[in-house]
Amino acid sequence: MFTLWPEDHDWSWHLVRPIAEAIYGGGEFNEIYRAAERMKPGDTEGWYREWTRLADAIEAMGKAAEQAGHGITARDHHLRACNYYRWAEFFLLPEDPRRLPTYDRCVASFRAAGRYFTPPLERVEIPYEGTTLPGYFYPAMHASAGRQPGILYVAGADVLKEELFFLGGKAAIERGMALLVMDGPGQGETLRHRGLPSRFDYERPVGAALDYLQSRPEVDSTRIALIGRSFGGYYAARAAAFERRLRGCAIFGALYDGGDLFDTYPPIRTQLRWLTGAKDLEDARERLKAFTLNGVVEKISCPLLVVHGEDDHLVPAWHAQRTYDEARTEKRLVLYKHGEPGSVHCSYDGFPYTIPTLFDWLADRVKA
Repeated sequence: MFTLWPEDHDWSWHLVRPIAEAIYGGGEFNEIYRAAERMKPGDTEGWYREWTRLADAIEAMGKAAEQAGHGITARDHHLRACNYYRWAEFFLLPEDPRRLPTYDRCVASFRAAGRYFTPPLERVEIPYEGTTLPGYFYPAMHASAGRQPGILYVAGADVLKEELFFLGGKAAIERGMALLVMDGPGQGETLRHRGLPSRFDYERPVGAALDYLQSRPEVDSTRIALIGRSFGGYYAARAAAFERRLRGCAIFGALYDGGDLFDTYPPIRTQLRWLTGAKDLEDARERLKAFTLNGVVEKISCPLLVVHGEDDHLVPAWHAQRTYDEARTEKRLVLYKHGEPGSVHCSYDGFPYTIPTLFDWLADRVKA
């Protein structure tokens, strides 16, 4: 893994995340590197300042390109600005007054870019328990005649529905699969603007999203699959255990037990408190006890793919191994070895290897 700050592995890993997302339009290495050179590990104010400065500059370039009538250029600048605002927000505390407006600029930049997608980005509202969940629907690219297979992509503890485009979402639609992404309970807009915390029984929001996906006239309701990443690995596995509509379920960075994540990776505790709606850290720890696949994963009936890395410092590899071992269905475990590309959390050090592995497997299941 590229390590800008050898003295701080965690901050170096966080920097690798937007660098990795550049492969799908979420950044550019030299821009990121120049901004990072002005940061110091542990200085969250400096992190916010430099990401915001970069995002503002790139967003201005996007607006100038729009005014000049250069839509493709505007799209590319807006996509990068979106992700840079996303990373500017990352270390801000939930109650920081800068967090919400920075997040809103992230979303606005993505939607500005979406005006130049072909077809334009479609915002959707997924009916859910008397309210709705915000999402985006992407029709398949290069699709054959007739209805398209569909994929639901579920994010994790801190990833936004916009960011999923850079985390393999584009790879899905390029492989001829329609894609639905959403901010579920405890995520993105649903958490920030609608105040809906996460829940352990994530089959409920996933089920609502699958209902919506199947209702789309472009989608073949019999050819649907699910993918979840990081905390979404728990969400997706949990949902797959209670769903019988799936051709397959892929887990990208498995999470077997949310309580273990709270104990093994302290930097995420504030985020876990926020997403669970807990009043304090001890309350969050208690609530997370329900977020476990113990007694659940063996109920999965569709084919299962688990992708993980041995150097994952957030979610130890035993989470993936136990998820795989307890599954009683057709299954495959891809475990990237120590030091290999793909071995860190969610394989940010090896997207050219892991993204094709995941989305080719999904395509094989739903396009057959």
